[in-house]
Amino acid sequence: MATPASPPPKPPHKNLNVILISTFVAFGGFLFGYDTGLISGILEMDTFQAQFSTGTNENLTTSEKSLVVSMLSVGTFIGAIVSGWAADRFGRKWAMIWSTVVFAVGVAIQTGCSTVPVLTFGRVIAGLGVGLLSDLVPLYHSEVAPKEIRYVFRKSTRSFQMSCPSITTQQMSRQFLSGSLVATYQLTITIGLLLAFVVNQITQGLTNSAAYRIPIGLQLLWALVLGGGCYFCPDSPRGLMREGRNEEAVAALRILYGVKDGDTYGEERVQEEISEIKAGLLHESQILTSTSYSTLWKQPLLRRTLIGINLQMFQQLTGINFIMYYGTTFFKSAGLEGFMTQTITGVVMVLFTLPGMWMIDKWGRRILMIIGCGVMFLGMMVVGVMGEALPITKDAAGNVVSSSPTAGIIITVFSCVFIAGFAAAWGPGAWVVPSEIFPLPVRAKGISMATASNWLWNFILGFITPYLTDDQYAALGTKIAFVWAVCTFVGAGYVYFFVPETKGLMLEDVDEMFESGVSARQSVGWRKTRRDFGVEGGMVDDMDVVHKFEMEKPHVV
Repeated sequence: MATPASPPPKPPHKNLNVILISTFVAFGGFLFGYDTGLISGILEMDTFQAQFSTGTNENLTTSEKSLVVSMLSVGTFIGAIVSGWAADRFGRKWAMIWSTVVFAVGVAIQTGCSTVPVLTFGRVIAGLGVGLLSDLVPLYHSEVAPKEIRYVFRKSTRSFQMSCPSITTQQMSRQFLSGSLVATYQLTITIGLLLAFVVNQITQGLTNSAAYRIPIGLQLLWALVLGGGCYFCPDSPRGLMREGRNEEAVAALRILYGVKDGDTYGEERVQEEISEIKAGLLHESQILTSTSYSTLWKQPLLRRTLIGINLQMFQQLTGINFIMYYGTTFFKSAGLEGFMTQTITGVVMVLFTLPGMWMIDKWGRRILMIIGCGVMFLGMMVVGVMGEALPITKDAAGNVVSSSPTAGIIITVFSCVFIAGFAAAWGPGAWVVPSEIFPLPVRAKGISMATASNWLWNFILGFITPYLTDDQYAALGTKIAFVWAVCTFVGAGYVYFFVPETKGLMLEDVDEMFESGVSARQSVGWRKTRRDFGVEGGMVDDMDVVHKFEMEKPHVV
């Protein structure tokens, strides 16, 4: 008796549109990275200091440097706080577009100004746009990733194929995983940093205001590219579904998946995804009675909120933005060529972000960030030790008179070691985890709270660092590296004891893991038990979800 023929294998999923759209939207990180790298070099430009300094020696005072650097973070903090409201009020797509408009206004003010107060005001406005985007971009990425991208092959290619024989090795090798998708935001930050270092290197020799106005003004072009391109991108299907705009969500998924008329399998895939989103919304609505900001600080969401804000805090306490904001000044004070050394660190940042994007899904979030802390701790300890063992000599005006070439080389190398550890681990990790741990009804607000923590600590460290390092105040110099090393060590402990592993889980399944109360150390390899509605359990009725969220809308703030 002949055995029945096996059904023909389904064609591979089309995820090219998702990857291209997400990569483009990640350009929002480029704006942040470029601005961060920009200010480091501009602070050391002679023409900038002559124009903006109020001192008698045409050098910016400690308080002026502190204000110019840190005031961007005041705007970013405000932007991150309101981004959750903006994402829910205008939708993810239009909130990103309006963010670029706000950013462009701030850049225009900075480009045309000639005094520190106006410059700092422009940085606050530009920071508002950056803060909005720093929440909206990871949020958008986490919500547009299709289910097979959000899954990670848990054991090996062979064991996965035994359970899913219709998927070939070639198809699996083309998978672009969820952490990598969100981590493209960090990659564009590093590219923005590097380009800013290069532009500063090119223009710093000019003898007029063009030396700093050109690097600042270029940001108008970046804002135009991002804002104009976002207009042609689809909105987040999950965000649309939450608002009950089901037809628009289906249309957005068709664009993301590249589904054309007559594509039966593609249409089936869209409907399965829609059904799973509905099931997730229905499940989340059963555990949430409110979707206001205050809900984030109550059970069952308090644990997630603390994880998000603490990860972003420790990312800043590693000392990375000390290198990014004050690296040119720091390397110059250590007897090195500031602009060139800063450019080298930018290259290292980009190069090591790339393997980090792969490792975050291959190794997992927890182990990668713990290993990254070890590498960063080593880098900062050596920098601090060499700075103390072979100190530089300065004259009465604070200029470097002599320094050890050996110390300079070692400080440069191990600064790059530190940056490599950050770029491969905490750079992407601190953005990926918060984007995955909050339920959809409060995801925008949850990510905004985590991002606000980043900018709050960004402001605090940007403001106090000149007072910690400058000779007329705390005069820590290279000893500040020991401060960052200790903070990095504590950060590793926090991840080990408190941050669960989200590798390999759908966004809807992360909720069940938190509900189960599993500890961070036992979360590695956690498997869901909730039934997959919409795939095996049938379609979920539209009104079950829409009615539930219509009832909750009056509670949204």
